[in-house]
Amino acid sequence: EVDTAADSRAGANRSNMFQSGVPYHKTGAFKTRRTFLPDDQYGVALDNLVKGCTDILLLSPDGQKVFTGKRCVQPQPDWWFMGGRMFPGETPVESGQRLLKRELGLEVEGSRFKVVCTQTFAFGMREQAPKEHGTTDAQFCYKVQLLDDEEVGKVVLDPNEYSASEWKLPGEILEGNYHPALKYAVGCLLAGKALEEMEECEKK
Repeated sequence: EVDTAADSRAGANRSNMFQSGVPYHKTGAFKTRRTFLPDDQYGVALDNLVKGCTDILLLSPDGQKVFTGKRCVQPQPDWWFMGGRMFPGETPVESGQRLLKRELGLEVEGSRFKVVCTQTFAFGMREQAPKEHGTTDAQFCYKVQLLDDEEVGKVVLDPNEYSASEWKLPGEILEGNYHPALKYAVGCLLAGKALEEMEECEKK
């Protein structure tokens, strides 16, 4: 049995430069058996596994600005995406929905998540001891555009995760002192937007 999730949109209209969705293939009767790991066990897991993350570029209602949060914990205690670790059995979109609700108090329909890029990280530090062992991630990055000012007003940062937030123009991120992964994602965001505009022009 192969179960392909709704966010796997094969045969997209876009050029092959961009992937329109992230397929999720469930083979057999998979059932998650996730349990809470204390920090010492989680640290051992981080030493041996690459963890999957869903991160989100949250866009203003006009699509012109990106919402960034200043994280207050390792491995990236600086300006970063919204998001975090995926749980076993989640699709990337389901993970993003859970994380936006946890970190910002937002409930967002899965159809509003649009793929931006995928990339991988290796961080020299982490929150769990031994901190200097660091951690490695594989990221699925999506964009979600807020609908209106009312939805913007519902955004409430989790103080355990973030100490501050800012709305930034993409150019400010590309030219500023930000992590290369955030810059790369914003560059992909702009490239995707340019491609969409070109395709719209071709239809006219």
